[in-house]
Amino acid sequence: MPKADAVFEGGGVKGIALVGALQAFEEAGFEWENVAGTSAGAITAALVAVGYKAHEVKDIMEKRINFSKFMDSSGIEKLPKIGPIIDLITGQGMFKGDYFLGLMRELIEEKKKNKHVTFKDLLEPKHPEDSDVDYETKYKYKLRVIASDITGKRMLTLPQDIDTLGGDPDDLEVATAVRMSMSIPFFFKPVRFGEGAHRNKKHWIVDGGMLSNFPIWLFDSSGEGAPEWPTIGFLLWEAGSGQPQYQKIDGLISMAKGIVETLSGAIDRMTLREIDLDRVVKIPTRDIAGTDFNLTDEIREWLYNSGYEAAKEFLSTWTFDEYRRKRTGVAA
Repeated sequence: MPKADAVFEGGGVKGIALVGALQAFEEAGFEWENVAGTSAGAITAALVAVGYKAHEVKDIMEKRINFSKFMDSSGIEKLPKIGPIIDLITGQGMFKGDYFLGLMRELIEEKKKNKHVTFKDLLEPKHPEDSDVDYETKYKYKLRVIASDITGKRMLTLPQDIDTLGGDPDDLEVATAVRMSMSIPFFFKPVRFGEGAHRNKKHWIVDGGMLSNFPIWLFDSSGEGAPEWPTIGFLLWEAGSGQPQYQKIDGLISMAKGIVETLSGAIDRMTLREIDLDRVVKIPTRDIAGTDFNLTDEIREWLYNSGYEAAKEFLSTWTFDEYRRKRTGVAA
């Protein structure tokens, strides 16, 4: 079976479309070597990394996930008009994110038969062609997750970068890393982390989409020569992507939403090169909001089918030989 690395863009509930795309690639015989993502992309990547297949994830979405429970407020949020503002100011986010964290732990435990799955459980063997540096920084773990450390003002590529906060990459819980990556600023409470020498300096970790919502570069080798297998990117491509979009701002909540949407993906999409687009599956998502957790069953099904059809179209013309030729040219 053909091997490939996969990188999934973040996009909140629009991540349903990623599952449809995965289904098409699995039908084509692809096996994923390394996977990575941000926010919703991190959720998808984590489920793939622990062993879930696309049809299993689709079944989970249809039968077990209540997206409205993602909005697990403290109770204050239910107060008319002022509730969300109070929760935002006092709790650093309108929703706790506890339901999501519990759900991720439950799903990972069911597949790995372990209540506390860490990145040590996702270690990968070193391939002969990998340099020591590439292996340690890129390929050591099957899963890579992007998050943003707003205390340290830096991007975190997890699990490796957790050592800068006093943690051990092997000991970082997979579900916690994904919870960090999907902590949409103002919407979900940040994850606070600090261990070891840094235990008195808590770092606030939020959505990785602030700094890199689509890290397509993550598994690119630093060496020269043709890659042994491709990196495929899965991009949630709504109408007008890359073009300025007007959004009315009329208060704190809408301003927070505008800040998040401006940050998420803006830099990544500006810097996507033509050579990168040749390895990207662009999935239409219309104008669906990433934080619309009240999607109808019809919209969920449409998103899934959109991902499936976009992947099928991509695979109808894409070849690994052409991919290797272009990537070799880039290295040269």
